[in-house]
Amino acid sequence: MQVKTIENIDSLLAIKDNWNSLFKNVGISIFQSFDYCYHSARINNSKLFVITMQDKGELVEIWPCQIINKRLRFINDSHADFCDILSITSSHGIVNFISSKSKLKGVYFKNLRKESLTLTKFKYSDNTILNQKIDFSVITLKQTDNFPSNFERFVYRQKRRLKRVLNKYTAIHKIDTISKSPFPLNEIINLRTEMIRIGSRDESFMNDELLKLCVKLYQKNKLIISSVNVNEEIAGISLIFKNKNEYSFWIDLYNDKQMMNLFHNTLFIKHITLNETAIFNFGRGTYRYKLQNFSPDIFRLYELTTFSNSFLKMKFFIQDKCLTLVKLIYKEVKK
Repeated sequence: MQVKTIENIDSLLAIKDNWNSLFKNVGISIFQSFDYCYHSARINNSKLFVITMQDKGELVEIWPCQIINKRLRFINDSHADFCDILSITSSHGIVNFISSKSKLKGVYFKNLRKESLTLTKFKYSDNTILNQKIDFSVITLKQTDNFPSNFERFVYRQKRRLKRVLNKYTAIHKIDTISKSPFPLNEIINLRTEMIRIGSRDESFMNDELLKLCVKLYQKNKLIISSVNVNEEIAGISLIFKNKNEYSFWIDLYNDKQMMNLFHNTLFIKHITLNETAIFNFGRGTYRYKLQNFSPDIFRLYELTTFSNSFLKMKFFIQDKCLTLVKLIYKEVKK
């Protein structure tokens, strides 16, 4: 087994084909794809530290990482709903390699599913802390021409509520791909500005770097874009990843019309399930409106932090618990 690091963005191109081949075998989500990692790193000028392992000349493991504050993190993890490594080997060689690097304080890997390859690699490692701070949600719905009858868990009043949501507006709905339409940059900027203005998002929402990444992924045919037009005005846009019959909501933009995002999501789900049985992944965050109106299955996401010694681990543990307590007290005071 041979372990190497890639710390130059242009050098990533040399393993593009091998990366894509490995991704087809074990890729968890779009966020482990070459296109997402490469364009994220280039646009954000990331300090790359991609670790690879080869066995007899074959690429068998990739850790798509960067260094932030001397810690190893996954590339653009702030916008990745699910993070992980790519691997077809049981070797713990890269974990040992990371531990031997004095320039690294350790790793901080977030948005890890319970079954992630990353957690498997660190299962027996010392001086690690595993936290669970956020969830994600998924729902599978059968094809139907009688929406919302495919919400089989729902009683009559719950299905009636979804019907009322769809009757809220008369809208023109469309789903675009790069083969149909150019990226709707101006429309997205307008909705972003509107959301910041009304206070539903802060000033950092969908910054220029993220916009550039969205454009690249759309041009690479990795994204589809759903939009609704109400009264001759674009009222909602959703950027969605499609993988066979699975649709993953990534970024939702909407104006200040009442229940617009819920209306758009419901309309999209109805449109898709008119033609096929499909999986809808709502991504990180169990928002109340999603739980109340779609009743998806909820799954946990984990954060893994490692330390060079037990003292640093204990120090982090105490600081983290104190910060959590302060946040709880703040929430109670605000009530």
